[in-house]
Amino acid sequence: MKLVSKKNLSFGSSPDNNDGLQLRITFDEDTKTAYGDYTCPAKFQGSPDTIHPGIIATILDEIMIKINEAMNFETMTGELTVRYLQPAFINEPLHLRGWFVKKNKKVIENRAEIENEIGKIVARGKGKYMEAGD
Repeated sequence: MKLVSKKNLSFGSSPDNNDGLQLRITFDEDTKTAYGDYTCPAKFQGSPDTIHPGIIATILDEIMIKINEAMNFETMTGELTVRYLQPAFINEPLHLRGWFVKKNKKVIENRAEIENEIGKIVARGKGKYMEAGD
């Protein structure tokens, strides 16, 4: 029997998911940080002209998941805490960054934040990720 590899249709980062965010996140191994830029289209609008809070949470989670993947941790989200500081606007360039905090047994902790084009933090996230396996 031939194994067929499944296409990555991740809502957050897959370039093959036309309905998704299609985030492009880069990881720096030296600093254990992830970063990227994103401009959110109108289809993810919440209140008029602003990005839906669920999309903000998804972006933060995706940044932290990319850190885990780059560090070869196979994980799933266990806990995600989001602090919304101010509105993030549709069609506004955003700067994304996240960093590894620590690993305890099978729990990895990361942080992430989203900054608008004038340097204000619009949201911060804390994530705990459960390592898969035994």
